[in-house]
Amino acid sequence: MILKNLKSHTIYFKFIVCLGLLIASDPLLSQQQKDSGKSAVINHKVLLVPFKTTMFMNEIGKAVNAKTHLSYNKITEAFRYRLDLALSNTFKENYSTQSILQLSKPADTTLAYIYNSVEYNYDLLPTDSSGESHAEFDPKLEKKHFIQNGQLQVPLDYSARFMNTHIHNPQLLPYLNKKYGTDIIVFINELDIKNVSNDTTVDLTQSNFRRQVIVQYSVLNMQKHYLAKGILITYFPYTENEPKVIGEKYFTTIARSMMQELAKGLKKAQAAKPKAAIK
Repeated sequence: MILKNLKSHTIYFKFIVCLGLLIASDPLLSQQQKDSGKSAVINHKVLLVPFKTTMFMNEIGKAVNAKTHLSYNKITEAFRYRLDLALSNTFKENYSTQSILQLSKPADTTLAYIYNSVEYNYDLLPTDSSGESHAEFDPKLEKKHFIQNGQLQVPLDYSARFMNTHIHNPQLLPYLNKKYGTDIIVFINELDIKNVSNDTTVDLTQSNFRRQVIVQYSVLNMQKHYLAKGILITYFPYTENEPKVIGEKYFTTIARSMMQELAKGLKKAQAAKPKAAIK
């Protein structure tokens, strides 16, 4: 009887070992196990919309031109592309991500359609995450600090507010959902690169200043609800004037912060669903 039980346990043990070896040797099964851990994160499809070329405030154009010999328009295109690429590469870590800028062909009118379907307003920041102290923005100055003669005009102490996207075309989101299968739209509304002092003095000699990057953005879902919005800020040395390097080193920092804000917004939206169902 004991011998019979011992044989049965031995057979069962061999079966478990063989099953384990089968799973380990089958790349499809192994990959399915790995992917199952990611499925909880990669369940949204993100579409990136770059800023309009007129929505770029650039104070380092002369230094970049000296380094790269690019024209002002080419410098704008370079920073636009590098910010978009940093966002795309970062968001792809957690979400299925598409970039209109990277997908578009010369004849594609999608970006023009999007820009004609939205408007930009300086809205109060939902929270001030910059850690800096800001005076209140004077609303009387708002109309004087927007776009004049095709050029972006920045309002006095604008960081108390941010450039926000408002969709006025009700067909835009259904159109983008159908064309790209997306359920989250990331709008980059404005990019600013400024020279700022390293200390309390106003002396902006080369040894005494650095560059400040400010990205103003809005993230919406298909219900036109904001999942995240506001400004993100980072800095880089005055000695760095190559768009590619700035994009890879410093725009990536902005992208990671934006992805974190989106994750918070999704979590908040998910938590609000049961409450809405109860009502």
